[in-house]
Amino acid sequence: MISFHRRKILRAICKIIFITVILSISATGGSYAKEIQKEKIVILFGHRFPPFYSINKSNESSQNLKGLFIDILENFTKSHPQYKLEYKCLPRERINKVLAAENADAFALTDPMFVSKEINSKFAPSLPLWKIGDHLLVRKNSDIIDNNIEDLRGKRIAVLHGNGYGPLDEYFDKGIIHKHSVYRTSQILELITKRRVEGAICNEMTLPKLMNRTSHSINSFRIIEKPLYEYNLHLLIKRSKTDFLEDFNIFITKNKIPTIKHTVQHK
Repeated sequence: MISFHRRKILRAICKIIFITVILSISATGGSYAKEIQKEKIVILFGHRFPPFYSINKSNESSQNLKGLFIDILENFTKSHPQYKLEYKCLPRERINKVLAAENADAFALTDPMFVSKEINSKFAPSLPLWKIGDHLLVRKNSDIIDNNIEDLRGKRIAVLHGNGYGPLDEYFDKGIIHKHSVYRTSQILELITKRRVEGAICNEMTLPKLMNRTSHSINSFRIIEKPLYEYNLHLLIKRSKTDFLEDFNIFITKNKIPTIKHTVQHK
């Protein structure tokens, strides 16, 4: 027979084993609960906006985006594991419809002046990440030397379909400047080369890498040095996502945002 002393020892060992098992189950369950409680944030992107983001050449999936802003988002998720970010690349016109219907949580990257009042009422901008400008792109031998509204009156200007153009939208709507919408940078460059338009609106930061995907050379064109307008790039975030908006803004404040350099020489 087992002595009373040994029974006490066995009971103590059994208690220790039982408590250890319970704690192990609780820890596993807690970890699992945290995993399934991650808040999914759906962020909309265009397809290419270098150097901020671009789809990897070898894979057109939205989950294969690369660029400065993607690096920022990856660092954000490392310090904020409570969020699961999902990327979706869509044409600009479709992005407007998805945002208006509130079927996404955020949109990268833009300025509030490029979206409708309805979308602005539903989405709030993060703190600004970068400041850039849109410029007028013309043929190298064009007689256009400035981008004042009077100089552009009656001119045919190519733009990307679905994009907003801030202070110029009023002149497009009134027909003071004639807008020619296309879907790709290559189409814009072709229109300028064939003299079907007098110029196009471009971003001098993104143009070089976008042009590298075409058969055109930057030496055939000229960018008017003075920007048509300047603006900040923000992550637009659904106003109901207050925690995410606050956490992202704090992250931006505490972390150094990489600077961008001008890569186009004005001529």
